[in-house]
Amino acid sequence: MKIFVFLLISLILHTQVYAQQKSFKKGTFRAAVVEVVKASKTQLYSLTPSYGRIISLKPYAIISKVNEEVKKVFVLEGAEVVKGQKLLELESKNIKRLILRYKAEILYNQNNQKLLNEELSIVSDKLKRFLNLKNSKVISNDLYDDLRIKKINLKKLVAKVEFDLKKMSYLLLSSKEDLNNTVIKSPINGNLTNFDIKLGSFLKKGTNIGSILDPMNNEIETSLRSDLALKLKPEFPVQIINENKIINSTIRAIIASENIKTGSRLIKIKVPTLFPNELNFPNRRVELKIPVNDGIARLVVPKDALIADGLNKFVYIIVNNKAKRKKVLIGQSFKDKIEIKSGINEGDKVVVRGNENIRQNQSVKIQKFN
Repeated sequence: MKIFVFLLISLILHTQVYAQQKSFKKGTFRAAVVEVVKASKTQLYSLTPSYGRIISLKPYAIISKVNEEVKKVFVLEGAEVVKGQKLLELESKNIKRLILRYKAEILYNQNNQKLLNEELSIVSDKLKRFLNLKNSKVISNDLYDDLRIKKINLKKLVAKVEFDLKKMSYLLLSSKEDLNNTVIKSPINGNLTNFDIKLGSFLKKGTNIGSILDPMNNEIETSLRSDLALKLKPEFPVQIINENKIINSTIRAIIASENIKTGSRLIKIKVPTLFPNELNFPNRRVELKIPVNDGIARLVVPKDALIADGLNKFVYIIVNNKAKRKKVLIGQSFKDKIEIKSGINEGDKVVVRGNENIRQNQSVKIQKFN
């Protein structure tokens, strides 16, 4: 009985081996299950670690607009201020006195103007009567001319009063503006720097009191070897590293002039909207990864598609549901992708999983297609 079972198992194994050998000779195999992707051209960049610093593009200068003594100081240097917040209050009593003076002079000139116009009206009526008397030879021409001269002089006085009124109104308006400017407020939201104002100090008109750094107008500056910087263009991608998190940004500009001592050029990088506000202040160091290649679109495939055979590299592509082995020439490496310089074409379906067990011309079943 044992001999019979042994002979039966031997026969079954012999039959299976014979069937496999027959299938191998005919070049037919069971369809292999594979995953594929399309070979495509993509702009990929090699990134290198670097460090930069945040700089302020447009610091907002705070200027004193009046000549006055500092009466109150509301903030200290380094404060985060908001638009409209009080920074300083200057002495205002001298300006208030001027305003009262100009108002009094305007009132005086207005009354004077009214009286002169009344006198001018009387002289004008008198001239009409004198004209008739002159024509009737009741009065002399000299008397009539004297009245005319008086009218002209009155008009001059009226014109001067009108001029003084305009001048006083402009001076009054200017003084009111000066009064408003005795309270110095922050024009924008930002960080207050170069602010060292003491109580009792006298500020002259045009004095630079300090600066406010607007975080919305910051950028990142770094240096890169000139030969590498020449390959870059605005809008190339940059990674900002913050606590092992990546914040994506782009290059704003590459400065054309070279630092002869270091052989490098400045790279200007945009501060993205996702960058934390609490870290967005001038002179802060920033960890970066910046591109060092030209960003030209390259034909790439996942590295899992490559099969090594000695010094040669191969991939399998799928044509009419059959695997075709292709020798390829590889180029630059980009993380999990590899550049293919020759051997396959854009759009070819490249096997990325299951390629370790398939053979040339073997039928395949595509499980996943990206």
